[in-house]
Amino acid sequence: MSIIQDLQSQTQASPLIQLFEIEKSTGVFSYVTPGEDSDGSSLQMYDYTDNTELRTYIPYPVTADGFDIKVTGAISRPTCNFSNIGNNFTTLIGTTDIDSLIGKKLIRRLTLKKYLQGESADTGSGAQSVEFTRQVWTIAKIMSKDNISITFELASPFDLQGVTIPARQIVANACPWQYQGASPDLAESSKCGGCSWHTEGTFQVSTHNSAAQKVYVTLDDEYIFNSSDSYTNYTSASNSTSFNINSYIKTTGESAREIDNLGNVSAVTNVVKYWLVNVTGTKSSLGTPSESNANFDAIRVYSTYNASTSYKVYTDDRLNEIVLHNNFTWKAKVSTTGNTPGFTQFWRRADECGKRLSSCGKRFGYNPISVTSATSRAKASVNTFRVLPFGGFPGSKNFE
Repeated sequence: MSIIQDLQSQTQASPLIQLFEIEKSTGVFSYVTPGEDSDGSSLQMYDYTDNTELRTYIPYPVTADGFDIKVTGAISRPTCNFSNIGNNFTTLIGTTDIDSLIGKKLIRRLTLKKYLQGESADTGSGAQSVEFTRQVWTIAKIMSKDNISITFELASPFDLQGVTIPARQIVANACPWQYQGASPDLAESSKCGGCSWHTEGTFQVSTHNSAAQKVYVTLDDEYIFNSSDSYTNYTSASNSTSFNINSYIKTTGESAREIDNLGNVSAVTNVVKYWLVNVTGTKSSLGTPSESNANFDAIRVYSTYNASTSYKVYTDDRLNEIVLHNNFTWKAKVSTTGNTPGFTQFWRRADECGKRLSSCGKRFGYNPISVTSATSRAKASVNTFRVLPFGGFPGSKNFE
């Protein structure tokens, strides 16, 4: 006799049993039942997906309501109320962080008592359990929480309110991928999205006769190079001095507003700025380097982190000092000494993606002056013939 025939019979001697499975971490569940058994003992039933695995459902004070099946209107959003007296619920799920259950599964199984393991109509190991259609819900939100009980609102996995198709929207001139989410140094199971830029900025122009270089780029698409590299002093050069394209220069005595470790702001005139020359010319023809002068590109520089060095910050945070630590570049957020770089109140990543086509161009189009040198700096122009290795910008074959 099927479970439907059982329910259609005039007499029903076997009571209806509810079983709940709460996902406390990905793929790991706690098993409870409201305690319908007369002696309050645990109930057992074979797993839905592995019918050789016996699950034990412990009695636990839980009430559930709103599991109506609708053919019109909004999808039902049931509620499930669990006792929390003595913090029993946190013991059940193994954590005090109840918010971590948001988005996890709550599974409701319905059957008759006689189909449980050890009862009269038990199907036994290896046979499909006799039960109503299993209901898989998602914990949508915590409706209430106190020392007595915790109430969750559940949502159907098919409740797609607010979800659009396609899920990954294409936005003009804005890359949707997580920066470095599919870096080649990550395990396949850890990769996310399509951006395959290396987490440590390692880039090799070609596998033939070229060296791997470290390429770091700021949020504003400015290259970050080693401060110990050679930079010609543009400020002290005469107006007749000629500078070739791809030359690296610095200007000294620049004005800025520095912020000390107490938050005090003071005007300083000792800032050094660094530039890449875009065209060949004399100092007089090239003019004064600035962000608005197309003859120059601003670049930033880093030094190797030293715990005894004080690192400065400015009201223009593009001037904040940058360090290299464990193959990553970090930019100071506040004036700091002795605070190890990392995701802290003192530091942020200096190598960040601007999410623009030019941001990809600076990286995947990196055009070293010497492809055989691992420390070669970039030419003024990127290589626009390289194709992006992912579909971040549909329709773009080149960077420009």
